[in-house]
Amino acid sequence: MNFLSGKNILIGVSGGISAYKVPLLLRKFKEKGAIVKIILTDNAKKFVSPVVLSVLSDGVFDSLWKKDIPHISLPGEADLFIILPADYNIIGKAASGVADDLLTSAISAYDKEILFFPSMNDKMYKNPLLQRNIACLEKYGHKVVDPSRGFLACGNEGKGRLPSIELIVLEAEKALSPDIFSNALCLITGGGTFEKIDPVRYLTNGSSGKMAYSLARGCYIAGGRVELILGKNTIKPDVEIPYKITWVESAKDMYNEILNRWKNVGYLFMSAAVSDFTVDSANKKIKKLEDLTLKLKRNVDILKELKSNKSNQFIIGFSLESDDLKVSTIKKMKDKGCDLMVGNYPDSIGSDMSSGIIVKDSDQEEFKCSKDELAWKIIEKIKS
Repeated sequence: MNFLSGKNILIGVSGGISAYKVPLLLRKFKEKGAIVKIILTDNAKKFVSPVVLSVLSDGVFDSLWKKDIPHISLPGEADLFIILPADYNIIGKAASGVADDLLTSAISAYDKEILFFPSMNDKMYKNPLLQRNIACLEKYGHKVVDPSRGFLACGNEGKGRLPSIELIVLEAEKALSPDIFSNALCLITGGGTFEKIDPVRYLTNGSSGKMAYSLARGCYIAGGRVELILGKNTIKPDVEIPYKITWVESAKDMYNEILNRWKNVGYLFMSAAVSDFTVDSANKKIKKLEDLTLKLKRNVDILKELKSNKSNQFIIGFSLESDDLKVSTIKKMKDKGCDLMVGNYPDSIGSDMSSGIIVKDSDQEEFKCSKDELAWKIIEKIKS
């Protein structure tokens, strides 16, 4: 689901070295079909060229003194107002109600949530006065997104970097999307579990965890509080993500981590490929032999175990079958006490695409799409 398409986004750019990233953000927003206009402060012009921004955006504005009253018209038509980078100065002015240029006047005329992305030296960010001003903005309904930690323009390492472009886009999408989950805990499992044979060998599978990351993104955009429990072989995210991640090894480990959170869970997305079997592992590496027989035993069936402890949790299960997918998916949904079940074909493993069927009560929908698209289909189906 593309929540940016056709939306009017107003970006206020204040003075800060990270203003050079604004053209990169503009390109992402435009790729998603957004209409983007820019307000530049005088200090911002020292870090990013108005000419460059005018080529990439739908308009650049820098003066109050226009006939069309831009400090009223620009915020009036905006679906989303972003201040990026938000320097020490602009945060202080916004929190104090100062309106002495186009950007601060536009802020004063905007009657919805504004997204602030602070970016500055770590000592400036930790200043008690700035923190007081951030708290003031949040008190009055605005969102201030934590900066990232890393190397700063001064050469120091600390908290003050502008977040990644991907995370900024994610926050914009969240601000423009319906609040489906209302801060409920969305617990998502992903990847494949490992069952030890000996200290160096495992029983596992080819699950990559891509579906879990797509679900996490979708749930976060839809207003959920997201936690991930991921198998050891899950791919690592290549961008910063605002989710808590717990890494586990075995099916038993995953089950215990779910139980530790179970009473607080609103929605459980069980997309992990949990090993069906485990084995009594050897304490030492097994020597190479001509033949080796392993005695396998049934592993914990997490969903069946949770079925007896279920109260108000909404459970989304995932299954994978080669044959009779529809019949198998419906049967598993009933047997495991799920409220919704997603049946996948084997070629979905490790791929960016998925194909299969979603079942909820008597509603059945076949799909063949990207995992990001599937995640949103599932979320919409939950609330349908």
